[in-house]
Amino acid sequence: MTRRLLRPALTALLLTAPAFTLPAAPASAQAVITGNQSMTATVESVDPEARSVLLRDKKGSLLTITIPKGAKDLPHLDAGDQVSMRFFQTMAATIAKPDSPLPESTVSSAKGYAKRHPHGTLISFQRQRVRIVAVDAASHKVTFIDHSDITRTVTITQKVLFPLLGSLKMGDEVDVTTMDAVSFSVLNRTVNGAVSVTENQGTQPASH
Repeated sequence: MTRRLLRPALTALLLTAPAFTLPAAPASAQAVITGNQSMTATVESVDPEARSVLLRDKKGSLLTITIPKGAKDLPHLDAGDQVSMRFFQTMAATIAKPDSPLPESTVSSAKGYAKRHPHGTLISFQRQRVRIVAVDAASHKVTFIDHSDITRTVTITQKVLFPLLGSLKMGDEVDVTTMDAVSFSVLNRTVNGAVSVTENQGTQPASH
């Protein structure tokens, strides 16, 4: 299992996310919670070049976390560290205005201490623009080109999304924003003396 912070798979686009609810205007979808998970795990390995951390949870399952390049000032992790983590994700979408600039992705990170344990937070907003190439309202299918220029077709099964499907047409561009937040504490380490918090904010290149 791989969790890539700030770059979630677009197959979970607003069109397939079961947690979506629609506002009055069908041209956009409100930000809703699409993920909320807590876990305690052991760090198996850290790959600085790949910016990835391999974790093993209490059940023995492996999870790879990839840290975006814009994230700095996070607590250092070593193999064998015991960490308590929480993941939180929301998603929103808006039909882009014609000729509007591409949305930019951003990263914010901070490190400090929680109950004298090293503590880190990472909040990322991945903003992507996709283009609708076909809509089949009768069969509840929509085809779009994602940020990697890959054409995908998905079937919408959630009735609450049918009004949004009806508002889409060929050529529409949709801006999808996914917010990923993770916070973690290193349980096997504590500090003494004065503690402080350091925060870093970064901007990623606009996604196409």
